[in-house]
Amino acid sequence: MGSCCSTNKVVKETYDYPDGGVYQGDLENNMPHGRGTIKWDNGSLFEGEFIEGRKNGRGLFRWNDGQYYDGNFKDEKFDGYGEYFWTDGKIYKGNWIDGEMSGQGQMIYPDGRVYSGSFKADKKDGDGEMTWPNGNKYIGGWKKGKQHGKGVMIDKKGNKSEDIWNKGKKQ
Repeated sequence: MGSCCSTNKVVKETYDYPDGGVYQGDLENNMPHGRGTIKWDNGSLFEGEFIEGRKNGRGLFRWNDGQYYDGNFKDEKFDGYGEYFWTDGKIYKGNWIDGEMSGQGQMIYPDGRVYSGSFKADKKDGDGEMTWPNGNKYIGGWKKGKQHGKGVMIDKKGNKSEDIWNKGKKQ
């Protein structure tokens, strides 16, 4: 009887990326695999899950300017549910596909506006609802970030106006 050591053993080590990032965490086949952290000289940081050297699974990416993303990654890109926080106070909570806001989500703006609905390629697109801090609301279609198609405006008193919109303008 003998024992055999696998070269695929997971160990806690460091790994230097070509872009200057230094990884600390689980390695398999001399690549980040499992949980770990990458730190860059400029102060940016990623901590989360890796598969064969690539960000895959749950993670937190924090840029040196204070912005951060907390959510799922697939092949190095935001993918699945995630929350992105900008330094100006804007927040997106929702679905990502291939690094872009796509699917259902909510955008909260620093001025108090809130959009809940569909996104495509980082823009409001499809059915959605925008609420303003003064109580006004738009419920309807969006395309490439602008009101488009049928929509209903409701003022803070509850008065409704149904209109057709084209590229953000009432027709």
